[in-house]
Amino acid sequence: METLTWPMPLKNPPQLVQAGRAVHGRLRSVEKYQLPELWCLHLYGYEGAFTIDDREFPIRPGWASVTPPKARIVYRFRGESRHVFAHFRLPEGGDPVAMPAMQDLGEAIDPLTRAMEEAAGWLPSQPRRASVRLWDVLWQLAGQPLAERAPKKRQHPALSLAVREIERHLSQPLVIPAIARQAEISHNHLTRLFRAQFGVTIEGYIRRRRVERALHMLVHTTLAVKTIAGEVGLPDLHFFNKTIRATVGMSPRTYRERRGEG
Repeated sequence: METLTWPMPLKNPPQLVQAGRAVHGRLRSVEKYQLPELWCLHLYGYEGAFTIDDREFPIRPGWASVTPPKARIVYRFRGESRHVFAHFRLPEGGDPVAMPAMQDLGEAIDPLTRAMEEAAGWLPSQPRRASVRLWDVLWQLAGQPLAERAPKKRQHPALSLAVREIERHLSQPLVIPAIARQAEISHNHLTRLFRAQFGVTIEGYIRRRRVERALHMLVHTTLAVKTIAGEVGLPDLHFFNKTIRATVGMSPRTYRERRGEG
């Protein structure tokens, strides 16, 4: 299938104008569309074809298309053709992302279809909520086609338990052997699981999560740097400053000022 992408501004939420389920092909086998101001998302449940600005694409069940405003679109149906659609506006702003004109969603078709049906149901009474739901769907569709993404590895139960234990107690001293006992697994085995899943040791994972939480709090809270250091389990302020500087190349205070200006 030919590759075609649109530069799509997704920094700000869209304005969902209309959405729902539709059936075509009952009366006509060919239909022409052009939406002068609106983007269009289709999640397909049928086989057919469509042409956009003289470029033809096949349609298959489980595929999705996104078309920009003013595009000349011709649909060719093979009988009754069901799909879920959304018509929406996109505000300008931010760097655009690459949105495929057509992609195979694979196993993602069902959850994305449910998400769009939810958005359609919320639209009359909760239009902002509906638009945010659409925004999430668009971000999932952007970039690499969903069906080509490598499936996530299923986490070992002991690893999942250890990760939850770390997240719950990130602000407190964490003892690796105690985490291993909590997960009912040996320290060495747990270390191997962390390396296989995250590419780091348990200690490295804990340090990374503490830094990630600290950076989030520096930008999105007004807490004092010393308070944040304690909240992420690095109460030694000198060591906290050194750790942040090693990660982002600047002090916590400078990072907060620059990201806040951004």
